[in-house]
Amino acid sequence: MRIERSVQKRVLIQYNCIPHYRWPIFECLSRCEEPEFLIIADKSSETPYLETILDSAGKSIRHVSMKTWIIRLPLLPDLYWQPGAVRYLWRERPSAAIALGSPYSVTAWAMVISGKLLKIPVLLWGHGLLGKESGVKWKIRKLFMQLATGQLLYGDHAKALLIGAGFDPKSLYVVYNSLNYDKQARIFEKIDSNNIQEWRRQLGVKEGEGLIAFTGRLQPVKRLDILVKAVARLRARGRRVHIALVGDGSERQALADLAISLEVADLLHLLGANYKEEYLGLVLRASDLCVVPSGAGLSVMHALTFGTPVVLHDRVEHHFPEWEAIEEGKTGFYYRFEDTDDLAEKVEQAIFPVPAKNKMEGFCRAVIRDRYNPQFQKEMFVKAITNLSKER
Repeated sequence: MRIERSVQKRVLIQYNCIPHYRWPIFECLSRCEEPEFLIIADKSSETPYLETILDSAGKSIRHVSMKTWIIRLPLLPDLYWQPGAVRYLWRERPSAAIALGSPYSVTAWAMVISGKLLKIPVLLWGHGLLGKESGVKWKIRKLFMQLATGQLLYGDHAKALLIGAGFDPKSLYVVYNSLNYDKQARIFEKIDSNNIQEWRRQLGVKEGEGLIAFTGRLQPVKRLDILVKAVARLRARGRRVHIALVGDGSERQALADLAISLEVADLLHLLGANYKEEYLGLVLRASDLCVVPSGAGLSVMHALTFGTPVVLHDRVEHHFPEWEAIEEGKTGFYYRFEDTDDLAEKVEQAIFPVPAKNKMEGFCRAVIRDRYNPQFQKEMFVKAITNLSKER
């Protein structure tokens, strides 16, 4: 896409790369004419199991590709440095800029400091606070956020925490999060009861048995071992519940071995990584429940879009902001943190004797339709930038 330099109200968005799940919001922002958003991002990523948008797929995104370097130092988390984004800020002097809201991004530090010197408002786009920050890490994060003009936040809980920490409410904008809602909504309408029954049959789910879905990377932080153990305890009670894991990661073999040792290997279906929405939609639509044992994030929104309630643990500070979409008994359920027995109880209550999904599907889809979608998110971005212009 050709980038003209004559635009007066241009907003620069700095991102390390363009993950596949960010394409819809970046594409939506690229269609915006007032202001004009320009995304600077690397076209590749060194994060394992993360699919990015390549040049051919990203043509509809108004972007410039610039390399992101990973700085690895002893005893420290990886740091990210994208010098091209900082050079662009100094050279082009956009009306505003948005940087990745991570204190581990050297680029973001350079941009908020540059913004002070150039008198260009720089917003940080990220989690803000989760509720578990403390000590030196919190002091560093707080300084980082104070250097910025404001924050674009994924949730209302983070805004409340920041207000409690002394941040000006006028500098905090909740923009929520989104996936490819329009496409997912079309796929939802195409999936009928025959598709659902056939897929469950192929997976081996019989009449009277349950099906749980999980989509995402198979990592230790997700604590999928708790889910496998919960299913084993349910089987001991005579409740057969299958698990469909869509994704890949370092825990794949460990989970397979655990299922064998607990004699539930026939109930664990390791389906591998798959990014096709049609396939993911069928998996989620056909499942009675989605369970994210720990570290819940975008997978919550994905499940709700297809009308499937979600089970999470109750330590919300250990989740990403998307947990806010789960309302007990309406869009999902909470189990006691790391309590396998309680997870088994919640799963049993949600699926037997009749899946609670039958009554919850409408609520699940409504929360995504009304808030967690690219169009709504774009409107929040534009509102934040418009407010900045008025204040200047």
